[in-house]
Amino acid sequence: MSNSRYSQLENDNDQKLNTLANKLATFRNINEDINSQAVNDNALLGQISNSFDSLANNIRNTSHRLTRTLNAGNNIWKMVGLALLIFFIVYNLFKLF
Repeated sequence: MSNSRYSQLENDNDQKLNTLANKLATFRNINEDINSQAVNDNALLGQISNSFDSLANNIRNTSHRLTRTLNAGNNIWKMVGLALLIFFIVYNLFKLF
């Protein structure tokens, strides 16, 4: 083969190599973008998880306080229930007569 044919093949190979290098650079950029998005999403999920943990702790604490309050004021709830029962009985009696 002649030198011109070799130089033409070499130019074609260089162009193909440059095309592949450009595609590889594009894929690297896409990979970096995906990685940065994954890191951001992971941080957001961590914050959401912390918020839900805090919410669960607040609900648990409130539930314990409500349970203690209901147990401590057992007589009060009986008196309130009795007062409501008497009110409805008297109300119905006056309504009938």
